[in-house]
Amino acid sequence: MNRIVIALAFFFMACGVSFAQSDYYQRKAAEYTREAEYYQRKADSYRREAQYYLDKAAGYEREAVYYLNRGDTSRAQTQQRYAADARDRANLQLQWARDADDKAAMYLRWASDALSRH
Repeated sequence: MNRIVIALAFFFMACGVSFAQSDYYQRKAAEYTREAEYYQRKADSYRREAQYYLDKAAGYEREAVYYLNRGDTSRAQTQQRYAADARDRANLQLQWARDADDKAAMYLRWASDALSRH
């Protein structure tokens, strides 16, 4: 009788551990998915910011052409410097977007791995 009770207790404990492991990996996968979504939103934000700087650069270049046509080379050069700076900032934002995309992909791989252990 004691053996049957012990066997049943062991069986129920083993089932409980199995379900807990399963639930653990599901929670980890959900957590990794949330992280991936966060980094994807960050990447989208960086791309919007890069577009903003590219638009600014185009505006500065138009102003440089305007000042060149008026014969004001000093202001034209200043506007060209502003445009170069805006393009550099856009490139930096795009680099950050690529890094955020890479992190999002990493977290999605981790989520996939956690679900495959389930």
